[in-house]
Amino acid sequence: MKRVKMAVVGAGVMGQMHARTISECDSAELVAIIDLNEELGQQVADEYGVKFIKDVEEVIHTDLIDAYSVVLPDRLHVDVTSKILLAGKAVLLEKPMADTLEGAKKIAEAADKGNARLMIGHVMRFDARYAGAAAAIRNGEIGDVVHISAKRFSNIDVGVRMNGKSSVLFYLGVHDVDALQWVTGKKIKKVFARSVSKIMPSYNVKSEDAIFANFEYEDGTIGSLGVGWTIPEYMPSGINAGLEIIGTKGVLQVDTSDHGLYIVNEEKVVLPDGMHWPEVNGKIAGNLKDEILHFVTSVRDNKEFVITVPEALQAVAVNDAILKAVETNDEVIL
Repeated sequence: MKRVKMAVVGAGVMGQMHARTISECDSAELVAIIDLNEELGQQVADEYGVKFIKDVEEVIHTDLIDAYSVVLPDRLHVDVTSKILLAGKAVLLEKPMADTLEGAKKIAEAADKGNARLMIGHVMRFDARYAGAAAAIRNGEIGDVVHISAKRFSNIDVGVRMNGKSSVLFYLGVHDVDALQWVTGKKIKKVFARSVSKIMPSYNVKSEDAIFANFEYEDGTIGSLGVGWTIPEYMPSGINAGLEIIGTKGVLQVDTSDHGLYIVNEEKVVLPDGMHWPEVNGKIAGNLKDEILHFVTSVRDNKEFVITVPEALQAVAVNDAILKAVETNDEVIL
């Protein structure tokens, strides 16, 4: 069967993860690494024996590449992604779609004008636990949703590494803003939020430590979200996330911190990632692999993606509203 020729745009930590996963995918062929940083980009390209390209403009109007995985900081998404889409090429764009609703709309418009396939990489859509929660809600297993709460806390060093290049809400919280609506099948219409900054300033990083928000959905359901890069390195798991939904006929809970493997010695207790991108028999497995495989086969076979562009836009719209609520100290209606 045809292998989709792919390039990864962005050679950072997640870009390298995408590159490795694509290189191990039977349905795709990694052909290039694209990055303005020549030293880093060439290094990653050499690692996989593929072409290094400095700028997407060099190749988007050729047949060298069928599809692009854009894995740049969210504040750089709009320009690069729009160029690729306007050239009619398929794009897997790492979440969030953009760091503002205005930017996300520009990307959506470029996809329409270029008649190009666009999928936003909301990796939780491929997490069996969250997908199972969504299916249970659809099947009416806990009745109608009454209230819902979500959390996602990561290590302090994640915020330090980002160094103000993204909001904690867009880097981490967008996972749950999407899940809060996808899992329940309901749209958020009102938000109220607060932020706190005590840890990041101590590292000279201009960023929130955490943001907490309350929601009201279109049908009156209520919810809450807490996100932060506030967990110290000595905590057993760097992925401290969860979801609890109370319905009229039952309760649904998701706990992602325990993946079933404990490593304990006299120095530490570790709960390794067993879901997102664990290495199994020398290859990347888990949610990221499933996301990339879904994108590749959907492009190859002209199938629908599991997440639509309007759904990704809605997640950005809610994030925009949360940040506005923090700034104005007032409720924001979407």
